[in-house]
Amino acid sequence: MLMIHGISTSGLTWEPLISAFSGHFTPVTIDLRGHGESGKPASGYLYDDYIDDLDGVFAAMGEDRPLIVGHSLGGILALWWAARHPDKAAGIVAIDSPLRSGQDYMPAFDGWLAANAMTADELAAKYRTECPESTERVVARRVREMTTTARNVFVELRANSLSNDGVDRLREIEHVSSPILFFEGDSDAGGMVHPTDAQSLAKRLPNVRLVTMPGAGHSLHLERPEEFLAEAVPFLLACAADVHRL
Repeated sequence: MLMIHGISTSGLTWEPLISAFSGHFTPVTIDLRGHGESGKPASGYLYDDYIDDLDGVFAAMGEDRPLIVGHSLGGILALWWAARHPDKAAGIVAIDSPLRSGQDYMPAFDGWLAANAMTADELAAKYRTECPESTERVVARRVREMTTTARNVFVELRANSLSNDGVDRLREIEHVSSPILFFEGDSDAGGMVHPTDAQSLAKRLPNVRLVTMPGAGHSLHLERPEEFLAEAVPFLLACAADVHRL
């Protein structure tokens, strides 16, 4: 089971969930290009670049029917990897992954760019203010992840998102036939999925099951892990069982 983190984080973000998943699966985490301990080329941070990397990861693992769990950008990459391989994923869990591009997401990109330019002390103070419940260990990890993310990760994805303003991005993935469990956070609590997009996804792809979590924000899997796992684990187990029956 490949677990793909969101923008500006790393594979370490999955640590709180690894033990719960390990009882059923073999979870594998990676650092996306430009993040964490992975290489940071001067350019090459668009969807196709990441998807090429995922193809390489699955080839190296010898895995042709993977389970994939992705948060935010990680979920987008899982879905768009599936657009290239419509029936290869045994199952996909996408966590509060935006399904459109454009002006709606410019404030988020601009915020990430501003945070990426801060000093470690400035960023730590920001995180302590925004998330007073976070431990110092989590704050230190987030500071390290944000300040070491390649700046062009944000620059290139921002420009690409803006260039696709108003484009029907769901059309690009509506041929995917792999089973998908899509978690939607609450936009009033920081969720990043446009209010109509998750419902539209579920209507246009009959293989999608939608789970909404009122009051949960963008990182709903970490904010309310018990609720998340209660939905995700049975779904993934059923997907794995279906593969074994084939």
